[in-house]
Amino acid sequence: MIIQVLGQTELRLSRFDEDGLDIQLENKVPRYSALAMFVTALGRCTFAVLDHYALRMDVPIENIVTHLEWDYHSDPTRFKTITMKIYWPELPEKRVASVERASHKCAISNTIKDCVDINVSVFNKSDA
Repeated sequence: MIIQVLGQTELRLSRFDEDGLDIQLENKVPRYSALAMFVTALGRCTFAVLDHYALRMDVPIENIVTHLEWDYHSDPTRFKTITMKIYWPELPEKRVASVERASHKCAISNTIKDCVDINVSVFNKSDA
């Protein structure tokens, strides 16, 4: 999997089908933080659900790209909102809404849904 850390609260995940992790720091980001790791885990968990869904639909998964951004509450510091944009070029248009619903079924999403707003959009095109 490729993890591109684009900023302090933004990253892009791709090549989920590849073994290992390739972490790329962009825009002079000093490190891959623990909070970025948590958001990565949410993205990877969501992909696992989509992978299972793709097997049933017989749709390839190799070109899925997920873009994640987040912001925080303060006092105490915690996640406020996580926005996930899933780009899946091979996804048929008639499946976009069902994939959007399915994307909320991962264990991490289910664990944090009562305390963090997770907004998901699915696009059947390449990463914009």
